[in-house]
Amino acid sequence: MKLFNMAVPKDSISMIFDSTGDVENYNTTIFLHKSKIELAEQNNEFSKHIVLDLDKKNRDEKIIKFMCNQKYGTFLLDFLNADFSTAENAYNTFFVYYGIEGIGSLDDIKRKYPVEYSTRYISAKKFLDYYSIVYELVSIDYIKYQNNLRRTVDFIFNLHEHKGTKNIDKYSKFMAYSSAINLIEQFSSSIRLGIVRNLDKELPNEMSVKQLEKLALDIANKKSLNSIAYVYESTSFFALTYIALNDLIQNTKRNISVCQNCGRYYLQYSGKEIYCELPNQDGSPTCKSYASRKAYDIKIVEDTAELAYKREYQRRMTKVYRASEVVKPMMRMEFNSWKDKARKQLKLYRENKITSEELCNWLDKNK
Repeated sequence: MKLFNMAVPKDSISMIFDSTGDVENYNTTIFLHKSKIELAEQNNEFSKHIVLDLDKKNRDEKIIKFMCNQKYGTFLLDFLNADFSTAENAYNTFFVYYGIEGIGSLDDIKRKYPVEYSTRYISAKKFLDYYSIVYELVSIDYIKYQNNLRRTVDFIFNLHEHKGTKNIDKYSKFMAYSSAINLIEQFSSSIRLGIVRNLDKELPNEMSVKQLEKLALDIANKKSLNSIAYVYESTSFFALTYIALNDLIQNTKRNISVCQNCGRYYLQYSGKEIYCELPNQDGSPTCKSYASRKAYDIKIVEDTAELAYKREYQRRMTKVYRASEVVKPMMRMEFNSWKDKARKQLKLYRENKITSEELCNWLDKNK
């Protein structure tokens, strides 16, 4: 993390979409209000990202500017799933992660609120005052654009009421629908494009055909990180979401779907998933984890052998927990010994090598 002069914040947001590496990066000004920095990968300083922290202490708030790293598709999904209905909800579900330098209407904001704009990062109060003003200025546009972007995604990927009957490629559907609703005309299309070369090692000044072919194979097999990254810079989140959707359609075969549990948009990996793995603000398990656990619990209730194992396991564990400190060590050893044997029997049952009756008989004999 690197602090910098508050007089020179980054007046835009830059995005890199790397579908091959399944990663995307963004660089923007962040005021750490209700947020904190975490590492996505332990001991990897390049995997920093912003997470919501509702218990954040005011004294820790500060302005930062650095590159954030997250999974490919996160920015587009965050925008599609954001709640722009109120200033607080909009901040907690979107702007807390990406800052406010891509909020758009920058010329109008500078002209109407020059003092608020120039002092927006001096303190938490100044920042929140400025954010509230800007939200009121752009909220209607955000709700309208998000709705149109969702409708576009629904049409492309046959979601909600859109059930395509013709086999039309996704890019053509994207162009058709976005043109029909004038999606591009809803934001400034001014985007600055940069090109960055990504190297994992320096290359010799001259390379033979054989060396070039080996390098090409290494890149194809992802053994080398030599690649070109396109950096999109804009003051409009709308423009960047359009680029993100276009990149997803043109450079991947993956689909956007709607979670059957929470209803949020998510990116499929195999094309067969029906539940998302998106994080929840309250820290509760993901929909996929919840669904798996729910399905397991249903199976347990319906399966007499599984239920018998679960009851006996719980009975023994409770008995150890309630035992006095004198006998607890010995009872814990006995419990662990029984647990190892019982799990082997359960494994045989799940592999259809013993019957339900045989597992229940073993549990009765070994109480």
